[in-house]
Amino acid sequence: MKQLLLKPFIKGSMVLLPLLVTVWLVWSVLTSLNDLGVRALQLLHPDLVLFPGMGVVVMLVTLLAVGLAFQLNPINWVYQYVEDAFLRLPLVKTLYGAVKDFAAMFDGDKPKAQQVVLVEMPGIGQLVGFVTADHVPEQGSESAHADNLLPVFLPMSYMVGGYTLFLPKDRLTYVDWSVEDAMRFAVTAGISQSQARHRHHDDHQPHSSQPSGRAEQPQKEEPQTDNV
Repeated sequence: MKQLLLKPFIKGSMVLLPLLVTVWLVWSVLTSLNDLGVRALQLLHPDLVLFPGMGVVVMLVTLLAVGLAFQLNPINWVYQYVEDAFLRLPLVKTLYGAVKDFAAMFDGDKPKAQQVVLVEMPGIGQLVGFVTADHVPEQGSESAHADNLLPVFLPMSYMVGGYTLFLPKDRLTYVDWSVEDAMRFAVTAGISQSQARHRHHDDHQPHSSQPSGRAEQPQKEEPQTDNV
């Protein structure tokens, strides 16, 4: 009886838990945005009549307006000036810079330097990594093989962390895999999977037209027999 009840209970938990966690996270984000929007409106117009969800609308419109404004060069120049002054603060520089760089990895408009790769581990296999720049920093360029190295971030499964290594280019296999899907795959230890197409080491061109990396099996021709 215990086994009969345990299996459906585990199955139900596996179905409901991701849904409940997702709903809770989305609700928490929307609630936080609504609170910020409501506080901003109350500061501007204390007697303003508010309706439910008005704060979320205000924040979404604000984010859209900021995104449109930053497409203008003067706004970008002012932002860079303020950011440079902001980053001179010791603690703020560390926290702000780390968060900004991590968020930039998920920006689809970023250059090709930030790509997903498979790192060859001789005798072991391959690791999922992320090329974070198209060259090593000046502090690490003194090596004799610096021109052949790229900084690669290797995440750890079920942990918020990883390692950043300078790896030779010939040990990297570029794959047609989004950063979001690859990060989800690495963090969940492969439980969340998606298709990835292998690309060439140097020119980033696909090895073949097969998206899953499997070669087509040749079809065997059946011998024809003449009916007598």
